[in-house]
Amino acid sequence: MALTNFVKNIRNIMRNDAGINGDAQRIEQIAWMLFLKVYDEKENDWEFNEDDYTSFIPEECRWRNWAKDDGTGSALTADKLLDFVNGTLFPTLKQLEVTPSTPMRSAIVRATFQDANQYMKDGVLLRQVINVIDGLDLSSYEESHAFGEIYETILKEMQSAGSAGEFYTPRALTDFMAEMIAPKVGERMADFACGTGGFLTSWLKALDKKVTTAQEREAYAKSIYGIEKKQFPYMLCVTNMLLHDIDSPEVYHGNSLTKDVLNYTDSDRFDVILMNPPYGGNEKNEVKRHFPSDLASSETADLFMVVIQYRLAKHGRAAVILPDGFLFGADNAKLAIKEKLLREFNLHTIIRLPGSIFAPYTSIATNILFFDNEKAEGAKEGFCTKETWFYRLDMPEGYKHFSKTKPMLADHCKPIKDWWQNRQEIIDQETGDEKSRRFTAKELMELGLNFDQCKFPKEEEEVLRPEELLMQYHEKRTALDEEIKSIVTRIETILDGNEGKSIKLSIKKPCDVLAELISAFPERLKKSILQEAISGRLVPQDPNDEPASILLDKIRAEKAKLVKEGKLKKKDLEETPIQEDEIPFDIPDSWEWCYLEQITYPVGNKSNQIPTKDIEENGLIPVVSQGQNLIDGYTNDTSKTINDLPLVMFGDHTRNVKHIDFKFVIGADGTKFFKPILFESKYLFYLILYKASCLRNRGYARHYSLLKTECLPLPPLAEQKRIVAKIEQLLGEIDKLK
Repeated sequence: MALTNFVKNIRNIMRNDAGINGDAQRIEQIAWMLFLKVYDEKENDWEFNEDDYTSFIPEECRWRNWAKDDGTGSALTADKLLDFVNGTLFPTLKQLEVTPSTPMRSAIVRATFQDANQYMKDGVLLRQVINVIDGLDLSSYEESHAFGEIYETILKEMQSAGSAGEFYTPRALTDFMAEMIAPKVGERMADFACGTGGFLTSWLKALDKKVTTAQEREAYAKSIYGIEKKQFPYMLCVTNMLLHDIDSPEVYHGNSLTKDVLNYTDSDRFDVILMNPPYGGNEKNEVKRHFPSDLASSETADLFMVVIQYRLAKHGRAAVILPDGFLFGADNAKLAIKEKLLREFNLHTIIRLPGSIFAPYTSIATNILFFDNEKAEGAKEGFCTKETWFYRLDMPEGYKHFSKTKPMLADHCKPIKDWWQNRQEIIDQETGDEKSRRFTAKELMELGLNFDQCKFPKEEEEVLRPEELLMQYHEKRTALDEEIKSIVTRIETILDGNEGKSIKLSIKKPCDVLAELISAFPERLKKSILQEAISGRLVPQDPNDEPASILLDKIRAEKAKLVKEGKLKKKDLEETPIQEDEIPFDIPDSWEWCYLEQITYPVGNKSNQIPTKDIEENGLIPVVSQGQNLIDGYTNDTSKTINDLPLVMFGDHTRNVKHIDFKFVIGADGTKFFKPILFESKYLFYLILYKASCLRNRGYARHYSLLKTECLPLPPLAEQKRIVAKIEQLLGEIDKLK
């Protein structure tokens, strides 16, 4: 069974269960059942190979004894199945007795179920899901290892996984990092926020090529160490390790940030650390107390960097993914962490990654930091780093962005590998664009520990998700505040040392940057909110909503009716299928992609005069033309002309514009309008608001002839109304920032 079909089958069943609310719960529901299925398969192996094997799971709770359906009608289902799962299975597995002498392969059963939940309320649907999972043939070596990637598939297929905090690191990237780190048999590798085990499996894949003896195979099986804070990623990781023949995975359910870093000893350190730490979160003061005061950042990624520094063994190697905010951050903790990297570690390489690596979960830009716990040959006194190389990995040819349908592939890392073996600076002498450059540790110190070098050219505006935009704003604001504070402190010091003499110092540059940041922030946040809306992330999906596919069928029927009435021509019923490479991002299952011309039709007489009454009653939307700014939405000022209105009009230049109470523009000469068919006109307005601004940023001509064939996301009608209400609530608050 194909992985995508497996996930879709289960999701379609669960969608009808009243107990499942969203993809995050679906993932967790799948996780505990997959664990028991895989564990049962491993027990078959252990029973075959060990004469005295006894299951740690009580007989009635073993998958084979309650989940199997032999087709005779005797399998548990409906209320009996629910009663068993809720009343026997979960309480029993949560309360299994574990002692210090309990083998790891047994202890993981209770750890897996300790904080697990059973959400489904329909026993018949639960039986259907169990049957789909039990249909997996994991006894086959090839299929077992194919399903080792099932967790990444689940995370990619289920849209809400990103907002639930689980970012899928592309396998091409984890494999690249493991390859560059060059595993050796006998080394131990750690990931202190291991998620579903992506880095662990890439490490095992790279190390497996080095194994030649039974003794080395034993060292291979003991080479990984992981900690995961969240319950269901932990379940997935343990199951993933079992599928990769790690029978006793040293993977723990816990928080890596809750132990004093100064208490770590050599036994707590690892030869290799591969990580993509969580970022964007803020930790409480009680967590920060586990870190030295100068390194105690409130940013989660910063704290993980400190943990890595304290847990990397002497001569150990690390490769860590961090967001741009770490590179340019100038708050005291970030500066201290970066200085520690240069002085106590050999920070030899920073790879700048394209912004859409983690699509669709986040568009925030990230980087890979490679460093060793040793002093580089030729490093200056007081430093372990001699020089740091920066390399910018540009988007591959033919790609505007990565997506679920066009993910990052292993071949896309080839430019880095080629450069890695023969490093040289790559600087465009005409434009000054720096794709690769090296800096000495001293030069980076003189740059104020700003590691934000070899930047990506800003060909178009980057639209971040709201939480990422807010985080970036906070980081930049903090960095600028610190810079201004530092300059003011120097001014005060100089004044004190010169007995009040007049000193001419300028703080114009950081002040100007800060003012620009503050003034631009509301507009960027508005665009980010609109991006959330059209991606299906602004409001939750309701399984009771009539799906957009049915809405499209109704729109087609209405258009056929309009053809009979002579308002449309037969050619208006023709539809061009949307091609896969046109789809820019993922949308929820209940949504559909369509073209603007599929869901609207133009209205107006020869002089384009539309009576006010008709516009108010029919919810007409003006067809926008180039040259105008539409970021602010509607306006109540009836005195302004089209050049002043925050709407973009497609078509001829319009003058003598006035406004009506319903907030739609009425134009005189040259204004064109189109009418939405059977859906929320304000949703379409906000959709066009976002799309037209993106078209402007990409430099395309902004004419209706182009916009009408833009690929647009269409939600269910009920969700459109919820989206509009949420947008207007948020925009009302954002306007207060001006």
